[in-house]
Order: sequence, then C-alpha cells, then structure tokens
Amino acid sequence: MSHLQQTFDISEFQKLLDTAMAAVQARPIGFSVVAIASALGGYSLKRLLAPSAYPNLDGPPRKDFLYGHLKDVVMPYNIAFHDSLQDTYGSVSKVYGSFGSEQLFVSDPRFMHEVLVKEADTVFRHPQYFYDINNAAFGLGLTSCAGHMHKMQRKMLNPVFTVKHMKSLVSLTETFYSIANDMKRAMIKDLGGTRTKEIDMLRWCSSTALELIGTAGIGHSFGILHGVESEYSDAIKNFFPALAQIAPMRSLFPVVYRMGPSWLQEKLAEWAPNAAIREMKHIVDVQERQAQDILSQKKKALNDANKSKDMNDIMSVLLKANMEAREEDRLPEDQLIGQMNTLIFAGHETTSGSLTRTLHLLASHTAIQDRLQAELQETSGSLSYDELNALPYLDALCREVLRLYTPSLYIERVALKDWLVPLRYPVKGKDGSLISEIHVRKGTKIYVSIKEANRSRETWGEDADEFKPERWLRELPQSVADARTPGIYSSMMTFSGGPRSCIGFKFSILEMKIVLSTLVKSFKFAPGSIDIDWLACIVRTPYTAGTKDVFAEGVSPHMPLVVTAI
Repeated sequence: MSHLQQTFDISEFQKLLDTAMAAVQARPIGFSVVAIASALGGYSLKRLLAPSAYPNLDGPPRKDFLYGHLKDVVMPYNIAFHDSLQDTYGSVSKVYGSFGSEQLFVSDPRFMHEVLVKEADTVFRHPQYFYDINNAAFGLGLTSCAGHMHKMQRKMLNPVFTVKHMKSLVSLTETFYSIANDMKRAMIKDLGGTRTKEIDMLRWCSSTALELIGTAGIGHSFGILHGVESEYSDAIKNFFPALAQIAPMRSLFPVVYRMGPSWLQEKLAEWAPNAAIREMKHIVDVQERQAQDILSQKKKALNDANKSKDMNDIMSVLLKANMEAREEDRLPEDQLIGQMNTLIFAGHETTSGSLTRTLHLLASHTAIQDRLQAELQETSGSLSYDELNALPYLDALCREVLRLYTPSLYIERVALKDWLVPLRYPVKGKDGSLISEIHVRKGTKIYVSIKEANRSRETWGEDADEFKPERWLRELPQSVADARTPGIYSSMMTFSGGPRSCIGFKFSILEMKIVLSTLVKSFKFAPGSIDIDWLACIVRTPYTAGTKDVFAEGVSPHMPLVVTAI
C-alpha cells in the first residue's frame, strides 16, 4: 500500500469517526442505550464461549442465562434453595449468576477462614455495590468503608464494646431492664384487661429493639413503648424488606451511584418505576434528618459539663473519644453520622428478629419454655452482667437460637486475584474424585453461607438441624473444635469472623437475655392463629405463610402469638 493510499484511508476513517461522534452528540441517550446493549451483548457472548473456570465443581444446572441462580440465592423465599445446596453438594458448590457468571456457595470452615480472616480485604473483599449501597443508605460508617478508614473507625469503636467496658457501666444493664419493663407494661396494656389474648409480638420486639439501641446506642429515646409514633420508627420497618426486593438489581448500583451529580441520583430514585426504590429513598431521607438532629443535640450536651458526665451511650463515648483524639485520628462529621445510622440499623433489625424468633420457638416448644421459666423464677429483681450470664439454660437457649436461626443467611465476597484455597471438608467432583482445594479465579463472587455453616452435620453432628438448647449444657462434639470455624462467637458464624465481624455482638446478646428474662417470668406464649413463614428480607422476617412478594402483595411482617399473663 502506497503512502498516498494510507493517508487517504486514514482521512476517510477520520470523517466516519467525526460523523459518528456528531450522531452521538445529537442523540446521547439513544446511543448510550445502544452502547450499553452492545456491551452487554459482547459480555454475554464472551461468557457463553468461555470455558468453565470450575469444570469439575458440582452444583445445580444453570437456569436462564440472564439471572442464573441469582433470584434463588438472594430473594426472600430462598432458604430452601440454600439448604438444598448444602445437602446435595456439600460445603462448596457452584451456582450461576447473571449472564452465565460462575459463582461459589461456601460453608467450608477452612475456606471461610481464608476469605474472612487470613486474606480479608487483600485477596477477598465485599463487592463494590455493598460499600456503595451502605454509603448511600447510612453514610460513611463501618459497613460502607474499607482499608485505612475502616481500621480507624474500628479502632475508635472497639473499646466501647468490650466486656470490661460493658460490665463497668452499671447504668447499661439498668437501662436495658428499664426498657424491658416498659415492654412488659405495654404488653399488659395491650391485653386490655384480659388475661389471655393474641398479640403481634413482632410489633413489640421491634419497638423494644429500636428503643434499646436508641437509648443505649445513641442516647436518644424514640418513645415508642410509651405510645409515641414518629416518622422515623414508621420508616425504619420497611428498610430491609425494600432492600430485599431490589437485591437482584444491586450489581447495577455502582453504575447508577456514579451517574451524574447527587441531585440527579436523587431525582432518578424519586422517578424510579420500582416502588421499593422509591421507598428506600424515603427511608434514607427520613433517617438523614433524624441523625443530623440527634448529632447536633449531642454535641451541644457534651459541651455542658453537668450533662456530659452522665452521657454513657455508645455515641457519646465515641464523640468524647473523638474530641480527645489527635487531630489526624479524629473522625469527621459525615463519618460520625454514618456510625450513628449504622448502629441503629445493625442493632435494630437483628435484635428484633432474634427476640421474635425465640418467642416463636418457645411458643412451639412448651417443655423448653417451662424449663426456662423455672430457671428464671429462681431469680429476683434486676441481675448484674455476671449474674445474667451465669444462668445456664438462658445462655444455652440464646446460643441455640443464634446458631440455628441466624438473622442473616450469608455474606458476599469477590476474589481480587486468582487464589488457591484449601478445604476442611473435601467435596466430590463431577468425575467422582475428591476435591480438597479450590483454585478461585479473579472476579469470582463468593456467597459465604452463615446459615449452612451453622447447620453443617460434619461440624455439629447428625442432629445439627434440630433445635436443642441442651446441646450447650454438655460437651460439644470434638468435630466442633476440629472444624476451627472462624466465627467470633461459640464456634458459629452468626456474627461472622475476621476484621469485618460484628463489633456489637456482646451488646446484642445482653439485650436479648435481659428482654427474654423479663418476658418469660411474666408471660406464657403459645402459637397464634396464623401460620408463619420466615422470609429472608436481608434479615429473616416473619410473614403470613405463603407470602412471596411482600411489596406486590402489600403485606406487612407480623408474629401473632397467644400471650397469657402469669
């Protein structure tokens, strides 16, 4: 080809490029849609033609190409699917995500240790949408940041949640007992002068959990147990159900989150055709206003020496420590608001769900309820931290509920690079051979199954699926110790493990024990008139049996139980 021909070809190409750019500028939205569709088409074709990254790892056959098993894993009715993966394929199985992507569903102790502890954040980290969604919903709290910022926040908060600190605050247990007794009085009022009545216990457990984390966590009483209704307490109830409804679309969030200025993002959320997205926008707006007001009040009170000396809630302790820290270690205001929002949401729904689940179980297991009641009747008045934890059957009950009925089913991670991960429990490959290690490919999504790890027969024995509080009153099987499960609480994964484990789990267990000890001494619980299914709305939530789509069906969660005053 001559130099002249080469020049001509290049100039012709430049003309075509200029024409194309002019067309894009004239119709940017239309061409953006075409570009996105072309990119998705190319990505899909690549997925279809690419060889399997895990050719010998077994799992259920791929369903439709668009979603794969995504809805089976993340939607509220997913619990049976999770159990089937563990029961059929063992502690590691392969599932399919959107556009044919291969993902791992894991409950193996050694695999979990590698992901959550040993190589946490260096090789395995949360998907980007986890940080973005939490940042948009709560601000820059523990759940929405990583790296140095996460370490600094954790360092600031760790001392507040130690057993030593909790035991030193006599006012903490007194506050919890005061709120538990408020709940008891509210329930007596709900009985309306009768001795026995069917009551929605989710309502009272949710209100009490919010008041517990509000008063002890951020030093603010919402007043719900005294009949005060607020926009915040109404809005917070729908947060996780709304988030669960949009879970299949969450991978798109990082794109939308970076699309234009914040005002445009807010408008897009307001105009969204999906009701759950609009509800999420409303909830975030309400909580932002609430957090700003509370933080402003707390800062003003902390500047008053007479008031500040009695402020021992978690946020007040954090604010005091922040004021005394070196300037380079201090958390800015947006991170303080993020901590406040994160504390409320993390501490409210999980505690509410665990309390409601325990009462549901006690109602169905009268012998267990009677045994617990007999132990509690031997006590009198408010108990200290040590006295409460010295009650063996109450402790056994709480451990078993938290083991078998975890509030959250799984946590997610993504591999940042290729990595060889060993297994504690080898799994059978498609060719019949035993697989003792998995070569995890860069970009692979991993579902770390909390629930399935806690019901593993290889770890917990053949009765792992059975609700048996008494298992904690005797020596656990040697297999529990041998498994070396990386959880931070009682060899279970309920509160996760590693640097991103639940920082407030001791706080939550104390709340649970105090409320249960107060209620079971005062009431008997029996099954209500409506059958209940627990749906995985991010955290497990009770709905009328048969409910599938809580938004489309317009239903609310509830837990009707027959309550009898003793």
